Parts: sequence; C-alpha cells; structure tokens
Amino acid sequence: MSSRIAITLGASFLGYATHAGFMARLHELGVRPVSVGGSSAGAVAAGLYAAGLPAERIREIVLSWKFRRSFISSTPWLWQYLRNTFAESYPAVFKPDAAADYLETILGGQQIDELRDPTFMAAVSDLDTQQSHFLQTGSLARAMVASCCVPTLFSPLRHAGMNCFDGGVAHEAPIDPWLEDDSVDTIIMHRVSHPSQHFPKFLPFNLFNLTAQAHACASEQLLQYRLRLAALHGKKVLITETLHDRPSMFSGKRMPEFYEAGAQQAQRFFDQELKALIEPRA
Repeated sequence: MSSRIAITLGASFLGYATHAGFMARLHELGVRPVSVGGSSAGAVAAGLYAAGLPAERIREIVLSWKFRRSFISSTPWLWQYLRNTFAESYPAVFKPDAAADYLETILGGQQIDELRDPTFMAAVSDLDTQQSHFLQTGSLARAMVASCCVPTLFSPLRHAGMNCFDGGVAHEAPIDPWLEDDSVDTIIMHRVSHPSQHFPKFLPFNLFNLTAQAHACASEQLLQYRLRLAALHGKKVLITETLHDRPSMFSGKRMPEFYEAGAQQAQRFFDQELKALIEPRA
C-alpha cells in the first residue's frame, strides 16, 4: 500500500456526508493517506477523518440534524437583520459560531499541529486582503467551520487573525501545498456534483443559486490551471466525482443515501483506478 497519497475533498453545500462516506469506504479498503484537506463541506469531512474519529462516529455526526442546525442556531435574527441593514461590512443570513462550538466539544479542542497521521489542511478566503490561505495550524474545529462560510450565506468566522470565508471561493478542492511536498506523489480529488434541476424562483434562493453558478465557473477554470501545475511538479492527480440530488437543510431522511453514494463511488474508484496504482506489482 502506497504511503504517498493525499486526498482533497471539494467544496459542496452540505456535501460533507457524501465525502464522509467516500473516506470511510477508502479506509475500509486499506487506503491510508499521508494528508487530507478540503474546502467548505470537504474541510468538515477531512477534519473529522484527520481527527481519528471512528467511522461510525463520523457517520453519526454528518447525518445528524443537530450538526446541520448548529450552522444557524446562534443567529440573533433581529440583531442580524439590523446589522446587515445598517452596519455590517459583510452582510449574511446566518452566523456559524455555534457550529465551531459544537465541533470543539466533539474534538476536544484538538489542534491541527497535533495531527500527523494524516496531516490536515483547510482552505479559507480572506476578503479583506483578497487572498486565500491554507490553515495548517490552530484549532481544528474552527478551521473546519471557517472554510464553510459562504459569502452572503454565512458571516465570516474570526480565526487565525482573519475574517475567514469559504475556501471554495478560490480552491474548490485545495492541492497547492502538496505540489512541492516530497511526501506526496499522488493526489486524489473527490468532488460532489448535482444533476441539473429546476432553478429556484424566489429570493434569496435564486440569488444563492446564481452565486453558486458563477462560483462553479471560476472554480472549473482554476482547477484546469492547477492540474497543469501539478503535472509540472510531477504529481499524479486522480479526480473522482459523486453525483446525486442537491441536499438541503431539511434533507435529513436522505442524508444516509448521500453518505452511501459517496461510499459506492469510493468502491468504484478503487476498483477501476486506485487498486492498480497502489498494489505492488508481482
């Protein structure tokens, strides 16, 4: 089994259950990455895996309503509206602070610096400086949530001296730190996509959808540049994609289905591409 694999999990709204199923099945198959990372929902699933939690515990977390609710439960609705209207530089519907607190209780204040097998990174965006960053130190829980703060949907999470927004703004599935890392020679990228559906017609959901479409266009172009850069660094990048209906806050009954879709895609990917790469030749 190769010990030189890194796995990056792509940004996808509420796609952490799918990513978690993907990681769980690869782990069952004996795949042990030296590093994991992600943006947004991908950062959540990668962080839970890097923390060393048992697969069943991770499954319980990513399927729970309590976890989904934590991303909105600390929102002071009237005060949030007033701040958005009159004072807020970065207006948003929800505050994500309770999600960070929830994960802190689960992870026991675990620090990224403590993670070695595998190491972890999460991409975040700093809109104050128009730069992206890869969090590889500090609170694991806060890094995971900071990477999820989609502009206009969530207020930024203050972390690492920044107002952190969604890492997927510039890095749908972050790989940059691994390009010059001699301990990594193969990068697996797992993406979660959704078949075309009827677009929402009413505010604010149609605006969110339009933002997501523009985001996807930029992400796809940036990905093509990074794949060329990875080739120049001699890194092999394998991309695999799980396709299913778009989750929502109220998709609780279908979250196990999405988790299983990720697991099934991991099995197909292992059988069709990864097994031949990592098994020693006779």
